[in-house]
Amino acid sequence: MVERVAPKAPLSVWRPALPVRYVPPTALHPGSLLELPLGEIAGEFHAIAGGKGRHAAYELLVANDTPRPVASFAYAAEQSTSRGRITWNAILVPPYSAIAIEIDVVLPRRGAPPRVLAELHAEDAKLTLDAGPPHRYSHALAHRATLLFAALLLLVVGGVSIAKAQAQVIALAAPETVRGGAPFTVAYALGQADAARYTVETADGLEVGGGQLNDRSGAFAISLPVKAVSTGYDVRVYARGRFGADARSVHVVALAGASAAPKPARAVRVSGLSLGNETVHGGDPITVNYTTSAPTGYVRLIDEIGTVRAEALLNPHGRSILQAPYVDVDQDLRVVVDAEAGAARSEAEVPVRILAANPALGLAANGQPLVAVPALEPGAASNAAASSSVSGTTAAAPLPADDGHSIIALAPVQYKGAPIVVRIGQHEPGLRVAIMGDSGDEIEGVDVGPGDASVVLPALGGPQPSRLSVVATYAKGFGQETFIRPFTLR
Repeated sequence: MVERVAPKAPLSVWRPALPVRYVPPTALHPGSLLELPLGEIAGEFHAIAGGKGRHAAYELLVANDTPRPVASFAYAAEQSTSRGRITWNAILVPPYSAIAIEIDVVLPRRGAPPRVLAELHAEDAKLTLDAGPPHRYSHALAHRATLLFAALLLLVVGGVSIAKAQAQVIALAAPETVRGGAPFTVAYALGQADAARYTVETADGLEVGGGQLNDRSGAFAISLPVKAVSTGYDVRVYARGRFGADARSVHVVALAGASAAPKPARAVRVSGLSLGNETVHGGDPITVNYTTSAPTGYVRLIDEIGTVRAEALLNPHGRSILQAPYVDVDQDLRVVVDAEAGAARSEAEVPVRILAANPALGLAANGQPLVAVPALEPGAASNAAASSSVSGTTAAAPLPADDGHSIIALAPVQYKGAPIVVRIGQHEPGLRVAIMGDSGDEIEGVDVGPGDASVVLPALGGPQPSRLSVVATYAKGFGQETFIRPFTLR
């Protein structure tokens, strides 16, 4: 019995220009090339991978290089000849064309696979092709691939399980610097650890402390040894489990000097505190005498509300000079000597009375009548104007003592209508002295001659800026230097 089965895949027509299946006759198997007077017919029939279950896949290739069509039949011959039944496929190959078709053959449940043949029928010839046994390796390959994938999956799952069950120090935190001998806290977190401990080690691996950790997370307190210099230590945590161990460390620096025995404080004492004169006028110098072994400190003049009115550095020879401020009424202030030697400190004080000095009455700081100085024309400077007596009712403020270091010196308080006397401490090239306001504009100014010991600036009257200064400018190399003395105008 013959049963006809339609092809399961569409025909694929080859172009004759493609050289894929046109190979020299010597390279083809016997019987795969049929030479005819009108041309050649080439065919190839073989098993391919792709069958599923009880089906096998075959591929039939036919190239017709004749002007006549070629009929092809593919079928599977049953192993049992008693049944006499075959399954076949019929394909017609047009002239000068080629085809490639896949054929599906049903395999028996038991026994050997059937023999699969293909016949090519031309007008005067016939060519039979044997496909050979079906491909079984595809199923075996898929089976092996499945087994391999399952093994890999099992390996990965096992590795993940082992990693999760492995002991691990997840976190460890401690301060970067601590004081030697002072306790501090170290925080930690463990994963799947059966036992854990911590150690404190020096840079060369010497263990100086340690202990057991009973919880998987928490904190423990330790203290580092006390040394004269800052020293680094490694705080290390070890965790041990069924599948291995893990460790993590953090570096901590123990600072020196926290717990070291402090040096004994140097005894500091201020004794013999006295004043050259316990009552002075405003603008007078206040001579302070004292005895102390401290190398540094201050001598201050403080009023009744705690404001520092004058200040000088502690003198190693035990003598400092303060300038009494100008006051409108007599005031009692105090001179405070503050001596320091390292962390040691000592303080002593003595009272002083400042008497009001009224320039309008012509009283100088020493109680003597002030010398009246007339206003000079801008640019004029005369030492005699500051020292000779002339008629007038308004007196200039007294000159401060020359300290030998300042370019200029003047009383910090000046009065309206009175000339401003400026002492010249050092002569510089191109020296000019001027009064300037807070805007930086010059109000009055004079040039200083080489032999002038002082200059007199004209008296100020009327509205004036809130901030006034006497500015000395002079040449310094290719530039210009400036020296400023602020004053108050009353």
